[in-house]
Amino acid sequence: MTYAYPRASEQGLKIKTLLATYASAGGQQAAVLLHSQEAGARLLGDLGRAARLDSAAQGVPARVLPMALWHTASTGLELWLSAVAHGASQVWVLMTDEEAPEYRAAVRAQMDVAQAILSGLGYQGEHFRLLYAKDARDLAALDADLQAAPAQGVAQAAGFAVQADKRATLELALDHLVAQAAVQPDVIALPATGSPLGALAINKDTCTLCLSCVNACPVSALQDNPQAPQLKFIEKNCVQCSLCVKTCPEKALSLVPQLSLTAQRKEAVVLNEMQPYACVRCGKPFGTLKTIESMLGKLASHSMFQGAALERLKMCGDCRVIDIYSADNELKITDIRQT
Repeated sequence: MTYAYPRASEQGLKIKTLLATYASAGGQQAAVLLHSQEAGARLLGDLGRAARLDSAAQGVPARVLPMALWHTASTGLELWLSAVAHGASQVWVLMTDEEAPEYRAAVRAQMDVAQAILSGLGYQGEHFRLLYAKDARDLAALDADLQAAPAQGVAQAAGFAVQADKRATLELALDHLVAQAAVQPDVIALPATGSPLGALAINKDTCTLCLSCVNACPVSALQDNPQAPQLKFIEKNCVQCSLCVKTCPEKALSLVPQLSLTAQRKEAVVLNEMQPYACVRCGKPFGTLKTIESMLGKLASHSMFQGAALERLKMCGDCRVIDIYSADNELKITDIRQT
């Protein structure tokens, strides 16, 4: 499901323009406050009126730039990080009782991932915060949240435009944030919940290289090698959907939420490889040694796989057919007659 309007590119352009205009006017340490256009807008209006009537209330600080959304959960990790890359000090999302509690949990999980990335890169402070206010009675707490200290932003704002594809936008934001970072570790560990970035761990002792995971992967993060029995992985493509983990018949895969900053993240690396199994009849490789040996071990005691039938499991597909039709004692379908 996606929003027909506003599209991600339009939301990104609005945030980029908002931040650029604020900076050109001399503003510093901008905090983007995302809120709903109905209940959220009303609460901010109430907060402003309360500040005019009560000297103890401060209202919305000048550095806070409110931006109304159709729905506060319509933005996510890629747009928030893009906002920081474009010069924002912080990104806050104000939610009310308009949104179901499940939205708050999902947004909070995404913010944990975004914060882990920036903290891992050495950016100081709290960059992302979920604000929650049910009604005017929560204005005092909301007022206190809006007075939070600025977090460390980038030294130079990015110039890229938010793309229609979320993954492309996320990669652009990450590239700029990494380039501006004071710290660049090889790997940043990310929260287990909600991370769209990560690697795969494989148990080579149980993996048979059946390649079921390659067929299950929707983003081509897992690939085979037509020339050799290999399983390859491109971390940059992985979205941590866990389809490969659930598909693997040997339960040999597990997700590793992380952001790798090495060049290998964008390259196909070999996760596992095995010795090919050669057909006992023609010598052509047709599977892996481990797969065939596992199959033979499981079927050796089965009544249907005794003698020649078991031996044919060691043959490629072509040789099995040849062996069946050249065997003198093999019952063929042409031998069956109606009586």
